[in-house]
Amino acid sequence: MTVAYSLDVATSGLFTQIKVLLRWKGSVWKSIWSELLIWLLLYSVLSVIYRVLLNKAQREVFEQLCTFFDTFSVFIPVTFMLGFYVSIVYNRWTKVFDNVGWIDTSALTIAQYIRGTSERSRLIRRNCIRYMIVAQAMVFRDVSPAIRRRFPTMRHLITAGLLTEDELVEFDAIVSPQSKYWQPIQWLFSLVTIAKDEGLIADYYLYVDLMDKLRDFRTKILNLVIFDMVPIPLVYTQVVNLAVRTYFLLALFGRQFLENSANIPGAKWKIDIYFPIMTSLQIVFIIGWLKVSEVMLNPLGEDDEDFETNWIIERNLQVGYAVVDQAYGRFPIIKRDPFWEDETPQTLDTPTSTRKPHTHMQGSCINMNEADLDNGLMSFVRRRSRSIGDDDTSSIYTENSDKRASTVSMLPRHMWAQPRSKISNAIAKFYKSDPEPRRASVCVAALDLNHRRPSTDLREIEKPENVDDVIIDVPALVQERIRIAKQQAAAVKIEIPEASVSPAAGTPEATSPSGNVKWFVEEMPVIEEEDEKTHRKTPRNLSASEYGEKYGKFWNF
Repeated sequence: MTVAYSLDVATSGLFTQIKVLLRWKGSVWKSIWSELLIWLLLYSVLSVIYRVLLNKAQREVFEQLCTFFDTFSVFIPVTFMLGFYVSIVYNRWTKVFDNVGWIDTSALTIAQYIRGTSERSRLIRRNCIRYMIVAQAMVFRDVSPAIRRRFPTMRHLITAGLLTEDELVEFDAIVSPQSKYWQPIQWLFSLVTIAKDEGLIADYYLYVDLMDKLRDFRTKILNLVIFDMVPIPLVYTQVVNLAVRTYFLLALFGRQFLENSANIPGAKWKIDIYFPIMTSLQIVFIIGWLKVSEVMLNPLGEDDEDFETNWIIERNLQVGYAVVDQAYGRFPIIKRDPFWEDETPQTLDTPTSTRKPHTHMQGSCINMNEADLDNGLMSFVRRRSRSIGDDDTSSIYTENSDKRASTVSMLPRHMWAQPRSKISNAIAKFYKSDPEPRRASVCVAALDLNHRRPSTDLREIEKPENVDDVIIDVPALVQERIRIAKQQAAAVKIEIPEASVSPAAGTPEATSPSGNVKWFVEEMPVIEEEDEKTHRKTPRNLSASEYGEKYGKFWNF
């Protein structure tokens, strides 16, 4: 089983990793100590021969050989090849673990879908679990040495209690040159179908869902056979192992201390410290890296880090029977939970518990500095540019607009394709239902609607000298539009009440419910209806560019 050290690294500290490094089982020290010892012994033998046994001429040849190996050993791309190899092996290792096959989901589905308290229903549920374990044991026999030693033949499955004599006879009755991993699964599917025919499965959809869960289990354990049958290409494994071991074989010569290194072209000055410290560290890192790939290459073996296949079979058998038999139909009495009366429930702590302050799930802008926020009213209302002509969907293009961003109407685009009376009714209804702070925006929408068919009266409005100094006064604009609307509806006798006066400020209270603003918005449907009756048309003697140049800046709020 893989070495568990999660508790040792649960809390990061000064000595956390030191405790991990000092462990032996599954460690790098256990993996590389033999290679490191052999390399150091060979290095020591060559060093003694060079220092003691060789004469001067032989030393020169040895020094030239060591210089050559040290110079050209960098041509072997050890880290590049090993990095890719370990990455491929690790991905394969994770996929093998994902396809080991855990019975929990299938067992829970069997217990909930195959209902009944009779002995017949209980036998079906238990046999479903047993057939799944039989299929898994058959697969593990062929891919795991540990399981093969435990069950050398199919008859050992009878001794272990996973198969019966009759089932083995039925198993052997099917003659096939291929491995029959599928046969226990076929028995499993047949049992589920029998349960459906006998009414133990209430609905057809439950039957289909249960078959999908069992099929998923079968697919996963079959993938183990595929992984075992098609390993990583042998040539890749050979090239990586050959490159790493050749590199350190050359290092036996290239890392030797040379007495006359100063006279050898290309040689480097070295300190005679007798023990190759840096090369030993390279062996620990690179050989340790290679050992990682060797351990993960087949995780169903018997290394310290390999999966415990025997335990997996025992665990699946125990959990499966417990779910479909012992725990079937059992659940605690439904009572009120301890937090029934608490609006904000909170669990208690023990004296030794350490609950740290935690951050609630909230957006990162919740604690934004209040000084960076503008809590005032909106000072800019986006609206569509005014249009001319009979087509309400056309808009004015203002050429001399100081390259300002064009504004759009606060009403959606599709609204302006509707009849004007329908739009005015919607604005009036919106004004009545909207709260007081937003009614100014509704008034601006009413102005925008009224400008959809501008009359010749708008030409009399003088263009302001400095557009930047113009203060947008919504009530004043509404009063101006009331005057224009009154001229347009001159043929109809409409009584326009005067604006009430605020005693405090002495100014017309245009936004009060009894003021002209409210009257104008509410009477817009009547004005539009009368305007349609008189069939007023927008004069066409003023082009869009001239109209925008003359009035665009003033009305582009």
